[in-house]
This record gives sequence, structure tokens and C-alpha cells, in this order.
Amino acid sequence: MSETALARMRPEKRAELIAAAAREFASRTYEEASLNRIIGSCGLSKSSFYHVVDSKEGLFSLVVSELSAAADRTWTAPEPASFADHFWDRADSVWQEALSTWPNSPELTQLWHIVYANPDNEAVLTLADRVRTWVRDVLITGRETGAVDRTCPLDLQSLAVFSLLRTFDEWALTAAGDDSPDEAAAHQFRLLKRLLHP
Repeated sequence: MSETALARMRPEKRAELIAAAAREFASRTYEEASLNRIIGSCGLSKSSFYHVVDSKEGLFSLVVSELSAAADRTWTAPEPASFADHFWDRADSVWQEALSTWPNSPELTQLWHIVYANPDNEAVLTLADRVRTWVRDVLITGRETGAVDRTCPLDLQSLAVFSLLRTFDEWALTAAGDDSPDEAAAHQFRLLKRLLHP
């Protein structure tokens, strides 16, 4: 990808390209997504597109990066150290804050669909590693304060929590069953707490 050409692209045209690509990647897997549909929907010629972005993979990475940045502006995960005082009250507060923020963010919704449709893509794996590291660091804080079980190996605990959070997300994407969203979220948090509480 030519950073110089991308930087010189008119901001509204760049935003249009990112939006078209985000829609395409959020509605199909990476393999099914069509560069021709993306290029056509934002009115670029193929030569103009390839002057700015050198490949489908480059565009996908750009979209994940842009949506991640927009998601961070919508909701930023708190520092793990902020969980040190009253770990479970803080965890509940962060859980509620995230649940009330995320459904109202189109960027987060698109990112969510892209991540779960393309779990093995390099850009998605990089994003997942950031989340996994944050979860681990929060657990370390909880273990240090005695709020989280220390008899379970940290690596296993981190994997279990990350996997459970991922499962909650996938379940939410496929529309959840009979519970209301608030009840479902409360069940999820109680399950997490049962898993981790000493």
C-alpha cells in the first residue's frame, strides 16, 4: 500500500473507500468479498484503486485498522491497574459500560462482523492479540489483589476468559435466544465471575 498516495487521496474519497470496503468485508468472508464491488460502489477506477492500495489484503488491513481506531474513540478499555481497587465492582462497571456503548457504534458493529467472519486473517489475529494481552493483564491485577483465583494457571485462565468472551460475542452476533439483551449480559457476567472467583 502506498502510504503517500493514500495520504494524498481526498479525505472524502478515502472515507468512501473505507466505508465501502467495511460494508463488503462485514457482510462476507474475506474470500467472498469482491474488490470489484468495493471499487464500483465508491466510484473508483481499478487503476486509481491500485495506485492507492496494492492488494485486497492491504485494503482489509486498512479497514481493520481504521475501524479499530474508530472503536477506540468510541470506547477505550481501561488500564488493567484500574481494577486493583474493588476488582469485581470495577469489572461489572466496565462490562456495563462496554455493553451500553458498543451497540450504538456502527464501526464496532462492522469490526465485530469482520473479526468473526475472518478469524484467521493476519490483521484480525493482531487485533485479537491486543485483546488477549489486555485480558491477561486484567487477570494478573485480579490475582494480585486476591479477587481472582490463583490456583488455576494464568495461561489457562487467560485462554478460558478470552474464549468465553469470544463465545459471548459470537452468540450475540447470531441473536441470542429468548433472554433480553440485559438478562443475557447479566448471565454472561455471572458466568465469568463464577469461573474466576477464588
